[in-house]
Amino acid sequence: MIPANKTKVILFLTLILTFALAADEAEDWIGSFRSVDFEEGEEALAEEKIYYFWQMENLKKAVPPRFIRYVDTATSLRTGKLLNRGVLFTYEGLQNDEVSVCGEFNHWQCVPLTKNDKGVFYGILDLVGDTAYDPKPAYEYKFRVDGLFTHDPGNPDTFEDGSGSLVSRIAYRHGGPNKQVSTRVLEDSPLEEKEFRTVEFRIYQPQAEAVTLVGDFNHWDPEADFMERERNGIFRIVKKLKPGEYLYNFVVDGKVIPDTYNPLTLLREDTGEISSALNVPERSGVLERK
Repeated sequence: MIPANKTKVILFLTLILTFALAADEAEDWIGSFRSVDFEEGEEALAEEKIYYFWQMENLKKAVPPRFIRYVDTATSLRTGKLLNRGVLFTYEGLQNDEVSVCGEFNHWQCVPLTKNDKGVFYGILDLVGDTAYDPKPAYEYKFRVDGLFTHDPGNPDTFEDGSGSLVSRIAYRHGGPNKQVSTRVLEDSPLEEKEFRTVEFRIYQPQAEAVTLVGDFNHWDPEADFMERERNGIFRIVKKLKPGEYLYNFVVDGKVIPDTYNPLTLLREDTGEISSALNVPERSGVLERK
């Protein structure tokens, strides 16, 4: 049993969060990695924001999977926990009847998704993985659509599974809040040069021998910025960039690819290649010392 005073607190917080979230359009929350996120000085990671289930019901399109925090009023009175963290999976299936998500994170057991009035299936899962083994930096998954397995068409991190079909993948780090492997603008120390911002580039490529970063900030030189390989198969590099708009790609064992977790892409005028886009914002104010 949850004490009456705790129940009142939960209900009060629910009302506050509901009104706060209702102030924004449902379209605004779903586009993480948008330039507006960088303009606000945030890291473009959906988990840093709080979402409500009414926003899922108003989804008009599917999006790549992302970590979020959400208000769970359905179970809060029973569990005493109002805010939860999980991964949002979505699938556009206006003509479909049943869609489930199945993956390594739950031993390929399929979890049904909910369909909203706009034909978008959605669900939030806690990717706990198999605790009997070492944590994985990424998990493979598929959708089961009306009984047939398929990859996630909204996730650019999709590859052949060796048997002639495609499988999708979601990558993240363990220890502390889960963060997708992505490019992000970090919080700067006040001791840093004011005209530069700190940008972290990351990509999950466990089979790669070498990965380099190319962009208009280094004249697209594939030998200028070699990325450091971490034990979990993630390649990482941190650069100092002046505020502004940039295009970039990764070179994986000689093959040029865009950022798999950044859906914001543009065509390079000089080559016609698809490149990922990044907007580095000005500092919004004086930062506290770390």
